[in-house]
Amino acid sequence: MTALIVLFIAAMWAGVQNALAGGGAFITLPSLMLTGMDARAANITSTVALFPAQLVTGFTGRADAGSPTGLTMRTLFVISLIGGGLGALILLATPPSIFAHLVPWLVLFATALFAWGSFFRQTRAAANQRPEGASACSAYFVNGQPLLAAVR
Repeated sequence: MTALIVLFIAAMWAGVQNALAGGGAFITLPSLMLTGMDARAANITSTVALFPAQLVTGFTGRADAGSPTGLTMRTLFVISLIGGGLGALILLATPPSIFAHLVPWLVLFATALFAWGSFFRQTRAAANQRPEGASACSAYFVNGQPLLAAVR
């Protein structure tokens, strides 16, 4: 019963975090692993569970994002689908024991990417324009999450 309560709280927290800033898998993955689920199954479960909310958040925030120069949303979508599919195949081919040892390092790498994006990018006010590359980032983190998940 305690595990269900922890998972419920983690799910609510991850949903809110994804809607506000992204990175809900940082909450769901460790929570699922705490319940005894192996890392690979926890990663797949986390990705599938967060995907509907990511679609809705991406759809509602689409007006705030602009495509990088020379790339259309269709191109970004195709790139994300290919990356997600390749990542899923890599994840399924990786033995669970190896994946379990990689998880902490890959989460650390993802955390560093989030920190870099938060602290070292130019602010919108300073750039006086829409966030160039926001569509690429949202396409990667929304649709391409299986790729990150597979590498994680």
